[in-house]
Amino acid sequence: MMTAQAWQGLFGGGGSSLLILAVQGLFALALWSLRRAFVRSDEWLLHLQREARSESELNGRLSVLEERVRELPAASDMAALHGELAALRGEIQALNARISGLDRLLARLEHGLDRQEDRLGQLPAEGGRR
Repeated sequence: MMTAQAWQGLFGGGGSSLLILAVQGLFALALWSLRRAFVRSDEWLLHLQREARSESELNGRLSVLEERVRELPAASDMAALHGELAALRGEIQALNARISGLDRLLARLEHGLDRQEDRLGQLPAEGGRR
């Protein structure tokens, strides 16, 4: 431990300027470290402006996304569409059955016409009688 004379020598003589220099150096180091720990006001304002711009862009994107989600069909719309599609499926099946029936009818008519053509081809030529 330092004695009173040692303290006196530090503050009383040429050592006092050394002690003051050391304290000033510590104070400068503290200020320098505080400067690095805290942000200057102009840098903070610049940061706030960037954040505001970024938030504005995100809000715009979010608005567009919300609008697109509003345009999507709801569950009730999808259920109604499913019902309409089921009804159309039934109508298409009924039309397919009618078309099949018409195909069979057309095949029978073609067969009858073919038989008539065959009979007409077997008749004698009438060009020589008149």
